[in-house]
Formats: sequence, C-alpha cells, structure tokens
Amino acid sequence: MSDSSECLTDFDQWPCGLAVMDASGQLEKTNAFLRQWLGMDAAEQGSGVRFVDILSRAGRIYFETHLRPLLLVNGHFSEVSLELERPDGTRVAVFMNGRATLSKGRMVSAQFSMFRNEQRQAFEHELVAKRRESEAFKVLVGSSPYAIMSVRMDGTIRAWNPAAEQLFGYSEAEVIGQKFDEILVPPDDRKGLGDDLRRITSGETVRSETERLHKDGHRVQVERSIAAIHDVTQEYSGFVATYSDISARKASEAHIQTLLQEVNHRSKNLIAVVQVIARQTARMYEGSEFFSAFSKRLASLTSNQDTLLNSRGNHADLETLARSQFAHLVTPEDPRITVSGPTVQMNEATSQAIGMALFELATNAAKYGGLSKDTGSVTLSWVVAQGPDPKLEISWVESGGPPVSAPERMGFGSQVTGPILQGITSGETQREFHPDGFRWFFSAPLVKMTE
Repeated sequence: MSDSSECLTDFDQWPCGLAVMDASGQLEKTNAFLRQWLGMDAAEQGSGVRFVDILSRAGRIYFETHLRPLLLVNGHFSEVSLELERPDGTRVAVFMNGRATLSKGRMVSAQFSMFRNEQRQAFEHELVAKRRESEAFKVLVGSSPYAIMSVRMDGTIRAWNPAAEQLFGYSEAEVIGQKFDEILVPPDDRKGLGDDLRRITSGETVRSETERLHKDGHRVQVERSIAAIHDVTQEYSGFVATYSDISARKASEAHIQTLLQEVNHRSKNLIAVVQVIARQTARMYEGSEFFSAFSKRLASLTSNQDTLLNSRGNHADLETLARSQFAHLVTPEDPRITVSGPTVQMNEATSQAIGMALFELATNAAKYGGLSKDTGSVTLSWVVAQGPDPKLEISWVESGGPPVSAPERMGFGSQVTGPILQGITSGETQREFHPDGFRWFFSAPLVKMTE
C-alpha cells in the first residue's frame, strides 16, 4: 500500500482534529491532533466519554439544540464555530464540520472534522499584511474558496477573486473601479459602513453575519470578515473583505426552527388531550382501575401519533388508523372484525378524534358487545358520499353479542364518540341499540377532515 493510501486510513496522519460519535452519543474514535489539543489519552476514547463532553457548556447546548437536529434533517453541517474544553477548563476555539450516517431517520454515527480558529485568523492576517499584489498573493486569493475583494480608500473595488464572481454574479471586469457599497451593500445597510470603517482603521477586524446583493438583485446571506490595508508608510489605504455563503445554513436553521415550533405546537395539543383523558377517566375509575383504563387510552393516542409519523406528514390513512386501534384488544387477523372503505387521508386533528372514538367503540365491544363472544362480530366500513359538499360516512355495526341497551349515564366513551368528535369535525353521530347489536354512525364534511 502506498504512503498516501495509508494516510487516508490512518486518523493520526490527518492535519486536523477528527472524531467519530456512535448512535448513543459516545466518543468512539479520535485522532492524535484532537487528543493533543485536548490533552486526552488515547485510552479515553471509547471508554464512556461522550462527544458533548469535549465541548464547552455553551457548545453542548448549541450542539443538542441546533447541530444534532441539523444532522438528522440534512445529514451534515459545516464551518460552525465552537469551543472545545480541556479537562483543566481551558478551551480551544475551532471551526467544525459534521456529517451523519443515517438509517431510517435515525443517526447511526457521526463524523466530525475540526480546524483551529487560529489557522483562519492567520489566513486573514496574511491577506491584510500584503502591501502589494505579488504573484504569490494573487495565487492565494485566486484559489481561495472564500469570496475576497480589495477596496481602495475611496470605496472603489481594485481586486476581485473567482469565488467572489461565483458568489455575487459579477465578473472581475464588471466591478473593478465600481463603488463597493453601490454594488454589494443593500441600501438599508449602508449607514452602518461608516462605523465599520472606523473600527477597521483603529486596527479591529470586523466579523459578522449580514446580507449582500447579488447581480440579479436577490440578497445573499453571508459571513464577512473585513480588515484594513496599510501602505508602506503604515497609512490606511483601504480594506480587504472576505465572504462565505451561509444561505444553506440559514435555511436549515429556519427549517429547524419551524420544526421545533411545530413540535412545540403538537406537544401542547397532546398535553391538552391527555389532560382531558385523565380528567374524564378519573370520573369513572379509581385506583388500579384508573391506571389500567388511562394507560389503554394513552396507548390509543400513541397509535394515532405513530400512524401520523409513519405517513411522513400531517395526515393519516383511515384504514391504518382503524386497524391500529383494534390491535390494542384483538389480533389484527381476528375473523370477527371486518374493516373496509376507500382510501381517506385525514388531518392531524381528525386522526386523533377518529382514533380515540374507534378505540372507545372497540373497547366497549370487547367488554360488552360484539367482540365479547366468539360468535360475535364487528363490521367497520365507510364511504365518501359525493355531491356539492362530499361527506365521509362511517358505520360501526356489531352482531352476535349479548343483548344491548342504552346506558344509564353518558361516560367518556359516549363523549368521545359523540359531542367531542362532532365538535372537531363539524359532523353528526347516531347510536342505535339494535336487538342484533350496537350500531354507530358518523357523517362529516370531507374537506373539514382532510385539509
């Protein structure tokens, strides 16, 4: 094997920090550079040390709230500034890239590469220190993955590298001699340029996230670094600016924030539903009977959520939902149960309401109705009644069970299969205590249940 091939497979030969995290978050592997930065012994890897344990406290929080979800959603992130923390409490500032190996929506492992911030800072200082455009400087700037431009004291552009052309859409010939602010800076941001110039002329390097204009007029989200250029007499002669495109990262962060808000919204809805179930169950049961009934109803609610998640959206298939509710009480292949109807994709609110109603009907049938005897049966079917206002019509018909009669009081099951379901779906329900068995009918506008 060649030396170069050995280098690719030997973590310790790579000139950066490398780490591998397993599915449980444990630090599975590190390379010599990373261990040297952290003062870590090679034996410590794989011995219960978590990946987040090598991050600062702020870094741990950011990783769990932003980077881990980003790995699960996109499978990767890049150039994130974090701090590593040594056992003695001192820190090492790094830029980190991460990539996850995913399987069925779960993280199998994650790999991270890290570069010390000092390297990028040294690169920036090297650019600032150049007092003339030598061939070496041109090669350095021309090959950089960052958009780099040099601006004269009067604000006109004097140098523009290929990465800047790719990021902003202007060729070098189009921008040389043009005013930097008029081409790239949005009008509402130009007032802040004076403050930036005062800061860099005092020796400060200005770094921030901002927006710049593309040639076609759209705004590009960028991370910028601006520093002063001095001539041979050490007088201020302009500045050099470097930009990197962070549009993808910002879009991912916005997407994650949307997902978090959706999770928060759904969590609050679920908590509200659980509270209703708990209160209503407590009215009918006490002690161990309460916990048994409450647990079964929570299991029904969980099945609703599983069906929604497995559908990879905000809608659940009615047949899948119905069969999952029967599964709490009997085997799916039980010949006493018949389920049929066209495909109907119900929205989240309707899925919860219908699922809970079917669970209560199935529970009642198993205890007192058509499923309480081997000779009994339940037929669940539905149709979509066409017309100007299409409706979903569901029927539940029991037969072969004990004689049935109307209950003396309305319990939680009656509420769930009646007023609660009607309120959520704008529908109607009907009960019949037929000599052959209990029957339940439901009808509601299809659009209310599917959109």
